Amino acid sequence: MQLYFQCMRAGNAPCLAAVLLALAPAAALAQGSYGTGSNQYEQRYGPPVDVSIDDLVRNSEAYQDRAVRTTGRLELYTAQMRSRLYMLKGAFGDSVLVNPVPDVAGEFENEAGMRWLGREVEVTGLFSVGSYSGPTEQRFLITFWSYTGPPEKELKGPIASKPVTLEALVTRPGSHDGQTVRVVGKFRGKNLYGDLPARSEQRSSDWVIKDDLFAVWITGKKPKGSGWDLDASLKRDTGKWIEVIGQPQTRGGVTYIKAIQLNLTSPPTPTADAQPPPPPPERPKVPPVVVFALPLEGEQEVAQDSRFVVQFSKDMNEESFRGHVVLRYAGPVRPGDRPFVGLRMSYDGGRRALTVDPGDVLRPGRRVEILLLPGIADIDGLQLTPRPGHPASEAVETLSFQVGL
Repeated sequence: MQLYFQCMRAGNAPCLAAVLLALAPAAALAQGSYGTGSNQYEQRYGPPVDVSIDDLVRNSEAYQDRAVRTTGRLELYTAQMRSRLYMLKGAFGDSVLVNPVPDVAGEFENEAGMRWLGREVEVTGLFSVGSYSGPTEQRFLITFWSYTGPPEKELKGPIASKPVTLEALVTRPGSHDGQTVRVVGKFRGKNLYGDLPARSEQRSSDWVIKDDLFAVWITGKKPKGSGWDLDASLKRDTGKWIEVIGQPQTRGGVTYIKAIQLNLTSPPTPTADAQPPPPPPERPKVPPVVVFALPLEGEQEVAQDSRFVVQFSKDMNEESFRGHVVLRYAGPVRPGDRPFVGLRMSYDGGRRALTVDPGDVLRPGRRVEILLLPGIADIDGLQLTPRPGHPASEAVETLSFQVGL
C-alpha cells in the first residue's frame, strides 16, 4: 500500500496500474468466468459484509482485508492522474477507490465507461486501508470481483410475460429460470416472518413475497412504485399484494426473482390460480412416493411455530394417514420434552399435500422428525414406498428438520 500512495502522489499512472494489480487478491489471477470467480473469492475471503461507504471510511479498521459489498455514486478519480481511475462516493461525501480484478476489468470498462458516472453502482470485493494519512490523498481501496450497475429505468406499458403461480416456481425449482414471468404474492418485507432460510438472503436490499405456503426472494428493485412505497423493515407494511414481473433464478433450492416491473394488485382469485385440468391420464400402476417437503427437508433454521407440508406423487387416501404419521424429537428424551398430543393433520387432495401442525411450540435447537409409517396408501390402494436412495427402516420415510435457536 505504501508504494501505491507514492505512485498517487507522483501522478504516475502506469506505476499505479501496476500496484493496483499487485494489490488485487491472489485468487483474482485465477482464470474463470465472471460467475464462478465470485465463488472462488468468497471461498478465500468469506461471504461479503454489507456496509455503506461512509461506514467503511469511518470504521476502516473493522473491515481491513475483509470481503465487503457496498453501493455508492461512481465518479472519476482525477487527482494528478493521466489515466482513468474510478471511485465510489457515499451519501455523506466519503469515498473509496475501486479497481476491478483482471477477470472483470474489461467487462466493467465496456459496461461502465462514462455511462455510469454519477449513478449508483454496487461492488463486491476486498477492502484495503493505506498507511498514508495526508489530508488530500485517497487512503482506501476496494479490489472488486463482482458489480451491479445502476437500476434500470422503469419500463412503461405492458411487458410480455408468462403468468406463473409461486407454487409452480417453488415446487418445480428451475423450470422457469431465465424466462420472464408474472407472479403475484403478499409482501412479507425483509423475510420478517422467517418464510425463507435466513442464510438464503443474498443482499440487504432483497425482500420476500408469499402466497399460501410458497415464498420467493425479490431482488433488483425496492418495493415501491408510482404512488406507493413499502418499508421492508416494518411489519406494518406487510400484507399488501404485489405483482412482480421478472426473471427467476434457482440457487440451492431457493427461488430468486430479479424484478423488472412492480405493481400493487389484489389477491389472486382461486380461478386465476387454478390451471385447466389436463385430460385424465391412464391410471398409473406405480406406488406413491414423497416428492417435496416445506420447509425444505434438512432445513437447519425451522421456526418454532412451523407447520410442515409433505407433497406426494399421487392422490392419497386421506384415511390412511390416521395412526401412521408420527412427529417426534430425534434422539433420547430430554428434560422438558413432551409428546405432541395436540398434533393436527389435514390433507389437500388438489395439491396432494399433507399438512402436519405440531399443535405446540417446537423446542429451539432440537431436531424434529416426521415418520411416515407403513399403511399409508394412495386412492388405488398402492402402499407408499421410499424414495430412491432413502431406504426404509422403522418408517417408510423419515423427514428431518432442525429448529432454529
